Amino acid sequence: MFDFDILDSKTHLGESGFYLNRTNEIVFLDLIKPSLIFYSIDNKILTKLNLKLKKPLGNVYPLNDNNFIISSFEGMHIYNRKKKTLKYFNDIRKINELDDISYNDGTISKNKLWIGLSHIKESKNLGYFGYLQNKNFVTIDRGFKVSNGPAIDEKKGYLYFSDSSKSSIYQYNLKNLMKKTLIKFKKNQGFPDGITLDNKNGLWVAHWAGAQVSRINLNSKKIDFNIKLPALNVTSVTFVGRKLNHLFITTAKIETSKTHLKNYKYSGSSFIIKTAYTGLKIPYYNMR
Repeated sequence: MFDFDILDSKTHLGESGFYLNRTNEIVFLDLIKPSLIFYSIDNKILTKLNLKLKKPLGNVYPLNDNNFIISSFEGMHIYNRKKKTLKYFNDIRKINELDDISYNDGTISKNKLWIGLSHIKESKNLGYFGYLQNKNFVTIDRGFKVSNGPAIDEKKGYLYFSDSSKSSIYQYNLKNLMKKTLIKFKKNQGFPDGITLDNKNGLWVAHWAGAQVSRINLNSKKIDFNIKLPALNVTSVTFVGRKLNHLFITTAKIETSKTHLKNYKYSGSSFIIKTAYTGLKIPYYNMR
């Protein structure tokens, strides 16, 4: 049903895939061995750049000027791709959060940089998420051990968020922020991690400890199908390619035992899978 391409990305904790439509590239991160990774779809070349930032990294955001914002345990920095330099940008955390709260998943919508924050040990409900607009941060919700997602459908006015520790995905109405549980996964399905949307009312979910990606039909609120993967801890999903009909998937090698590695030997690799669906376009962020 699906055609696989496997990228030997060797990520300890691969995350935060974004499609760069101007150059037909994919950018993503290794959060634990801090690095920024580019993959040229045209040339099939993978380039990994080590970053002098304190782990864990959180997310990468492409900017309109072809630079990138990268979040880490040291705050947010701007990476200049041509000069290969990092410059401090901002830190939305409060002083009393600097030792306990780390940056995690995020996305971009029109003029908004969406940021998730998690408890560094993932044991206390201190995480929260919201958006940064003109250097002002607006909190949408809090009380999470781990903040994953979000995925945003601006036309329909919905935001989707993964509460990984509670195995749940929530739907928020962007107008009034009313929240409801979209789906709760069973223990044998793993934990919901990164998510992305297609244009046929589907939400795609990466399953940490679940060795799969699933598609949730947002009409029925049920899983249409699963894509089994030879990697145990699946971390993020996003649509890539000129037609936005390929799914790019990152995985992690951490927390994969030697026994598991026999069955999931591509843990730490990344995958590109052709689908019958088209993803919603995620914009570059416009710095003002």
